[in-house]
Amino acid sequence: WVMNIANSLESVRKMEYLDRAMHELDQLYVMDPLCKINNRNGFNKFSADIFEECRRLNKQVMMMFIDMDGLKMINDNYGHKEGDFAIQKLASIISECCMENCICARFGGDEFIFFGYDVDEEEGEEIKKRIIQKIADINKIIYKPYEISASMGFYIGTASEDMTLFKMITKADEIMYEQKKRKKNSRYLRRN
Repeated sequence: WVMNIANSLESVRKMEYLDRAMHELDQLYVMDPLCKINNRNGFNKFSADIFEECRRLNKQVMMMFIDMDGLKMINDNYGHKEGDFAIQKLASIISECCMENCICARFGGDEFIFFGYDVDEEEGEEIKKRIIQKIADINKIIYKPYEISASMGFYIGTASEDMTLFKMITKADEIMYEQKKRKKNSRYLRRN
Protein backbone atom coordinates (compact mmCIF):
# COMPACT_ATOMS: atom_id res chain seq x y z
CA TRP A 1 0.00 0.00 0.00
CA VAL A 2 2.81 2.44 0.90
CA MET A 3 4.65 1.56 -2.35
CA ASN A 4 1.51 2.34 -4.37
CA ILE A 5 1.17 5.75 -2.70
CA ALA A 6 4.88 6.48 -3.25
CA ASN A 7 4.61 5.52 -6.93
CA SER A 8 1.48 7.64 -7.33
CA LEU A 9 3.16 10.66 -5.72
CA GLU A 10 6.20 10.19 -7.95
CA SER A 11 3.92 10.04 -11.01
CA VAL A 12 2.19 13.27 -9.95
CA ARG A 13 5.58 14.95 -9.44
CA LYS A 14 6.73 13.84 -12.91
CA MET A 15 3.50 15.08 -14.50
CA GLU A 16 3.90 18.49 -12.84
CA TYR A 17 7.50 18.65 -14.04
CA LEU A 18 6.45 17.72 -17.59
CA ASP A 19 3.67 20.32 -17.52
CA ARG A 20 6.16 23.02 -16.45
CA ALA A 21 8.62 21.92 -19.14
CA MET A 22 5.88 21.99 -21.81
CA HIS A 23 4.82 25.48 -20.70
CA GLU A 24 8.44 26.68 -20.93
CA LEU A 25 8.78 25.15 -24.41
CA ASP A 26 5.54 26.82 -25.50
CA GLN A 27 6.92 30.15 -24.27
CA LEU A 28 10.24 29.62 -26.08
CA TYR A 29 8.33 28.87 -29.28
CA VAL A 30 6.46 32.21 -29.26
CA MET A 31 8.66 34.58 -27.21
CA ASP A 32 11.93 36.21 -28.16
CA PRO A 33 14.34 35.39 -25.32
CA LEU A 34 16.39 38.60 -25.72
CA CYS A 35 13.53 41.08 -25.98
CA LYS A 36 10.81 39.34 -23.97
CA ILE A 37 8.18 40.09 -26.64
CA ASN A 38 6.64 37.85 -29.29
CA ASN A 39 8.97 36.39 -31.90
CA ARG A 40 7.89 35.70 -35.49
CA ASN A 41 6.18 32.45 -34.44
CA GLY A 42 4.30 34.26 -31.69
CA PHE A 43 3.27 36.99 -34.11
CA ASN A 44 1.98 34.43 -36.60
CA LYS A 45 0.16 32.47 -33.91
CA PHE A 46 -1.57 35.43 -32.25
CA SER A 47 -2.26 37.65 -35.25
CA ALA A 48 -3.72 35.04 -37.64
CA ASP A 49 -7.02 34.61 -35.79
CA ILE A 50 -7.40 38.35 -35.20
CA PHE A 51 -6.72 39.07 -38.88
CA GLU A 52 -9.28 36.46 -39.96
CA GLU A 53 -11.87 37.97 -37.61
CA CYS A 54 -11.13 41.44 -39.04
CA ARG A 55 -11.45 40.03 -42.55
CA ARG A 56 -14.80 38.45 -41.68
CA LEU A 57 -16.05 41.76 -40.24
CA ASN A 58 -14.39 43.87 -42.96
CA LYS A 59 -12.43 45.87 -40.36
CA GLN A 60 -9.49 48.17 -40.88
CA VAL A 61 -6.07 46.90 -39.80
CA MET A 62 -2.64 48.47 -39.50
CA MET A 63 0.74 46.89 -40.06
CA MET A 64 3.83 48.81 -38.95
CA PHE A 65 7.33 47.66 -39.82
CA ILE A 66 10.13 49.01 -37.62
CA ASP A 67 13.81 48.64 -38.47
CA MET A 68 16.51 49.72 -36.07
CA ASP A 69 18.99 52.18 -37.58
CA GLY A 70 22.72 51.75 -37.06
CA LEU A 71 22.83 48.37 -35.31
CA LYS A 72 25.87 47.30 -37.35
CA MET A 73 27.72 50.46 -36.27
CA ILE A 74 26.85 49.79 -32.61
CA ASN A 75 27.98 46.16 -32.87
CA ASP A 76 31.19 47.04 -34.76
CA ASN A 77 32.23 49.93 -32.50
CA TYR A 78 30.89 48.96 -29.08
CA GLY A 79 30.35 45.20 -29.24
CA HIS A 80 27.41 42.85 -29.53
CA LYS A 81 26.52 43.27 -25.86
CA GLU A 82 25.76 46.94 -26.59
CA GLY A 83 23.91 45.93 -29.75
CA ASP A 84 21.76 43.58 -27.69
CA PHE A 85 21.17 46.37 -25.15
CA ALA A 86 19.98 48.71 -27.93
CA ILE A 87 17.69 46.03 -29.40
CA GLN A 88 16.23 45.36 -25.94
CA LYS A 89 15.56 49.05 -25.34
CA LEU A 90 13.85 49.45 -28.71
CA ALA A 91 11.77 46.30 -28.08
CA SER A 92 10.77 47.67 -24.69
CA ILE A 93 9.64 50.95 -26.26
CA ILE A 94 7.63 49.14 -28.93
CA SER A 95 6.05 46.92 -26.30
CA GLU A 96 5.10 49.96 -24.17
CA CYS A 97 3.35 51.49 -27.18
CA CYS A 98 1.49 48.27 -27.97
CA MET A 99 -2.13 48.89 -27.04
CA GLU A 100 -4.80 46.33 -26.20
CA ASN A 101 -5.84 46.00 -29.85
CA CYS A 102 -2.26 45.51 -31.08
CA ILE A 103 0.37 42.79 -31.27
CA CYS A 104 4.07 43.55 -31.46
CA ALA A 105 6.94 41.19 -32.17
CA ARG A 106 10.61 40.98 -32.97
CA PHE A 107 10.45 39.83 -36.57
CA GLY A 108 14.14 39.03 -36.78
CA GLY A 109 17.50 40.66 -36.05
CA ASP A 110 16.81 44.37 -35.73
CA GLU A 111 13.35 44.27 -37.31
CA PHE A 112 10.10 44.58 -35.42
CA ILE A 113 6.48 44.41 -36.43
CA PHE A 114 3.42 46.06 -34.95
CA PHE A 115 -0.07 44.88 -35.96
CA GLY A 116 -3.27 46.59 -34.84
CA TYR A 117 -6.94 46.43 -35.66
CA ASP A 118 -9.52 49.20 -35.54
CA VAL A 119 -6.63 51.62 -36.12
CA ASP A 120 -7.05 54.52 -38.54
CA GLU A 121 -4.42 56.71 -40.21
CA GLU A 122 -4.46 59.28 -37.42
CA GLU A 123 -3.99 56.62 -34.73
CA GLY A 124 -1.19 55.03 -36.79
CA GLU A 125 0.61 58.39 -36.91
CA GLU A 126 0.05 58.79 -33.17
CA ILE A 127 1.62 55.38 -32.44
CA LYS A 128 4.57 56.27 -34.65
CA LYS A 129 5.02 59.63 -32.88
CA ARG A 130 4.80 57.94 -29.48
CA ILE A 131 7.55 55.47 -30.45
CA ILE A 132 9.74 58.31 -31.78
CA GLN A 133 9.21 60.32 -28.57
CA LYS A 134 10.01 57.35 -26.34
CA ILE A 135 13.19 56.70 -28.35
CA ALA A 136 14.21 60.34 -27.83
CA ASP A 137 13.42 60.05 -24.12
CA ILE A 138 15.44 56.85 -23.67
CA ASN A 139 18.42 58.37 -25.51
CA LYS A 140 18.46 61.19 -22.94
CA ILE A 141 18.73 58.81 -19.99
CA ILE A 142 20.90 55.88 -21.16
CA TYR A 143 24.13 57.91 -21.57
CA LYS A 144 25.57 55.84 -24.40
CA PRO A 145 28.04 57.00 -27.06
CA TYR A 146 25.43 56.13 -29.70
CA GLU A 147 21.77 56.93 -30.19
CA ILE A 148 19.02 54.39 -30.58
CA SER A 149 17.11 55.16 -33.75
CA ALA A 150 14.57 53.41 -35.95
CA SER A 151 12.88 53.79 -39.30
CA MET A 152 9.17 53.02 -39.42
CA GLY A 153 6.54 52.57 -42.03
CA PHE A 154 2.94 51.61 -41.61
CA TYR A 155 0.18 50.54 -43.93
CA ILE A 156 -3.51 50.71 -43.11
CA GLY A 157 -6.12 48.87 -45.09
CA THR A 158 -9.29 46.90 -44.80
CA ALA A 159 -8.83 43.21 -44.14
CA SER A 160 -10.26 41.45 -47.18
CA GLU A 161 -9.86 38.26 -49.21
CA ASP A 162 -7.06 39.72 -51.36
CA MET A 163 -5.23 41.45 -48.49
CA THR A 164 -3.20 38.91 -46.52
CA LEU A 165 -1.00 39.54 -43.50
CA PHE A 166 2.04 38.86 -45.68
CA LYS A 167 0.95 41.48 -48.24
CA MET A 168 0.44 44.01 -45.45
CA ILE A 169 3.88 43.25 -44.01
CA THR A 170 5.40 43.72 -47.47
CA LYS A 171 3.63 47.07 -47.98
CA ALA A 172 4.65 48.35 -44.52
CA ASP A 173 8.23 47.16 -45.16
CA GLU A 174 8.35 49.07 -48.47
CA ILE A 175 7.10 52.25 -46.78
CA MET A 176 9.67 51.82 -44.00
CA TYR A 177 12.51 51.42 -46.51
CA GLU A 178 11.44 54.62 -48.24
CA GLN A 179 11.75 56.43 -44.90
CA LYS A 180 15.15 54.79 -44.30
CA LYS A 181 16.37 56.01 -47.72
CA ARG A 182 15.14 59.55 -46.98
CA LYS A 183 16.98 59.50 -43.63
CA LYS A 184 20.22 58.35 -45.27
CA ASN A 185 19.93 60.98 -48.00
CA SER A 186 19.23 63.66 -45.39
CA ARG A 187 22.32 62.66 -43.36
CA TYR A 188 24.41 62.63 -46.54
CA LEU A 189 23.23 66.10 -47.54
CA ARG A 190 23.91 67.48 -44.05
CA ARG A 191 27.49 66.16 -44.15
CA ASN A 192 28.22 67.70 -47.56
